[in-house]
Amino acid sequence: MSRSASVSEILLDLIAIPSVSSASNQAVIDYARQWLKPSQWKIRTFPFTDPNGIEKVNLVAAPRRLLQHEDDVPSVELALVCHTDTVPYPDDWPEAVHPKVMNGRVYGRGACDVKGFLACILATVRDLGVSEQSLAVVLTADEEIGCVGAKRLLREKQLDARNAVVGEPTQLHPVVAGKGYALGEVVVRGKAAHSAFPQAGRSAILDAATLIDSIRKIGLRAAMERHERFDPPFTTVNIGTISGGTAKNIVPAECRFLVEWRPVPGQNDRWVADLIGEELARAQREDPGLQATFEPIRIDSGFETDPKSKLVGELERLSGNAAVAVAYGTEAPYLKKLGAETVVFGPGDMKTAHSVEENVPVAELERCVEILSSLTARYSR
Repeated sequence: MSRSASVSEILLDLIAIPSVSSASNQAVIDYARQWLKPSQWKIRTFPFTDPNGIEKVNLVAAPRRLLQHEDDVPSVELALVCHTDTVPYPDDWPEAVHPKVMNGRVYGRGACDVKGFLACILATVRDLGVSEQSLAVVLTADEEIGCVGAKRLLREKQLDARNAVVGEPTQLHPVVAGKGYALGEVVVRGKAAHSAFPQAGRSAILDAATLIDSIRKIGLRAAMERHERFDPPFTTVNIGTISGGTAKNIVPAECRFLVEWRPVPGQNDRWVADLIGEELARAQREDPGLQATFEPIRIDSGFETDPKSKLVGELERLSGNAAVAVAYGTEAPYLKKLGAETVVFGPGDMKTAHSVEENVPVAELERCVEILSSLTARYSR
């Protein structure tokens, strides 16, 4: 690394460090630490081990004057928050971790989701005199598989921030509302039999089809509860995967499918889960031979920030872009639960994320650094 590196050069370095959620994020954390001068920043890391035995790390850095004792929790006006993991990438995509700059854009895994924003943070703070700042840099692990690091940050209460900017590709639009994310599995059990004698068994797939149609109707009901800030303006319900059966001539004994829903903020996060549970109970009362269970796997809240808040107004003014809402989940709800006025913000377009076309415009990276520099200057003590 060179301390005179441009933000796009920092991003090229970051992309070249593989950090899919199935691996450790330690190398990204180590790289980021190099940009935080030890004489100015007190850096704390919070390691944990994931279910596969892989070590992951959260990082919280704040000006040294705010952390006089080892057990002090930094209390700051502004936190810049960014996750460090990415989704996987195909083996036949060489640019995934060998990034390139082409036509004014940086291409590679994490270019916009969300190493682009991390590069902007590092370019902003590397030469920042933080003695007068009320600022924290927060880097989290395993956002892509359920905001695991952010949930630990909330549970361990290692930060007290009055405002937070959470990095995601928003094309430099302040995001003041986001949907949550929820997932559950339905398991239907039947009885195997030779398909020539179906009366000797019970098809788990046919029973699943009945339940799937009921869940389709739950989706229609959810669409009636509208939140006009979003597109689409309601909680969406999706059945993304289904599996069942062992052979074409065997009545299937089991069928499983995953139900995903994205709750709008202000709605009971468990509402869809409760409706599915009620539907299964009703179906089993009407047909005692039906055997099915529903197990919620993940239920994450959405978030909503007052569009007239000071932080939103500053980001709108600095970026020249109006505040918007997004349909995808972020770490913002956990910063809100920590008490921070929270906005999601960053360079790049989410539509290119998670694809082999993932990229971020260099001009947006540079503009983002300018915006963050102006924003952090407003949060000195």
